[in-house]
Amino acid sequence: MKNKEIYKKDPNKSALLNDGVAAMTDALSDEERTTLRFELENFVCEGEYLKGLVRILETFIGHIGQTEQPAAWISGFFGSGKSHLAKMIRYLWIDYKFERDGATARGLARLSDDVKDQLKELSTVGKRYGGLHAASGTLGSGASGSVRLEFLGIVFRSMHLPASFPQAKFCLWLKRNNFYDQVCAEVESGEKTFQQELNDMYVSPVLAKALRNADPAFADSEAQAKEAIRKQFPKPKDISNDEFVQAVSETLSVDGEIPCTVVILDEVQQFIGEDSSRAFDVQVLVEACSKKFRDRLLFIGTGQTSLNSTPNLSKLQGRFTVNVQLSDSDVETVTRRVVLAKKTDCISKLENVL
Repeated sequence: MKNKEIYKKDPNKSALLNDGVAAMTDALSDEERTTLRFELENFVCEGEYLKGLVRILETFIGHIGQTEQPAAWISGFFGSGKSHLAKMIRYLWIDYKFERDGATARGLARLSDDVKDQLKELSTVGKRYGGLHAASGTLGSGASGSVRLEFLGIVFRSMHLPASFPQAKFCLWLKRNNFYDQVCAEVESGEKTFQQELNDMYVSPVLAKALRNADPAFADSEAQAKEAIRKQFPKPKDISNDEFVQAVSETLSVDGEIPCTVVILDEVQQFIGEDSSRAFDVQVLVEACSKKFRDRLLFIGTGQTSLNSTPNLSKLQGRFTVNVQLSDSDVETVTRRVVLAKKTDCISKLENVL
């Protein structure tokens, strides 16, 4: 018997679609969805992955009805699987459904009964409180330099809005006034796309015309419509905390209610680095959301070390109180089983080999 014959999948024919690195994506493209499905099917929910996932879910569910949700911090050395675990939490949280065949994240992943029970309870809570929603991203990936605007970009994208603040606010305004569908349809009735025109929304004659047709009272001419858009939806360098909270609320609200939402900020430690002002901004941001949205919003941050390891990270300890520490044993487990799933009749042989 050859070594490859003891595996359910031939190692010579199996490949890591994500090259061993989990990227925080919104699963919008076919390639991203294919990779996500691979990651879910091969998610090894054992060790600290299992304990951490249960701890985070139990804490969130246990604080429904309380004044705030404790934030969670996932730490571990480079390559320990922080981003992988965080990404799995996002898609398990909402039980992401693949349109191609109707498969769901929870159905594809191999989960323990403890995790399944917690996820089932989460769905029950979601039905009572406006549904379930998830957003994830990496601070510092935007170009604005403002923590509040970059965070909003993550929230905007999770609701299929542009990441740019003025563009997203413009779309929200259209939706709030029931103009969105009509404006989109008119813009795209020609050779243009709505996203293309949004990128040039201050000067686009197509967008200005469609907006005037949807709301004749908005402006007397296309030139005035362009000017009104520039004034009503300017591009700021930063916004206040009040404006930030209002924008989050407007974006996430469904029929006036905030759904049970998890917001995952990957590589927070790397973003903060030695910049104490960034640490302060993240702290204030989390506090503002926690007070405004109370038990409906859970933050999860990731970093290579625990929160007491550096002066800047220690400022976050009062908020990120649910700690999940990944170790090298968890990496070994993932390496052992993520692709090379074992045949039932060869378990003992495989364990001896490894």
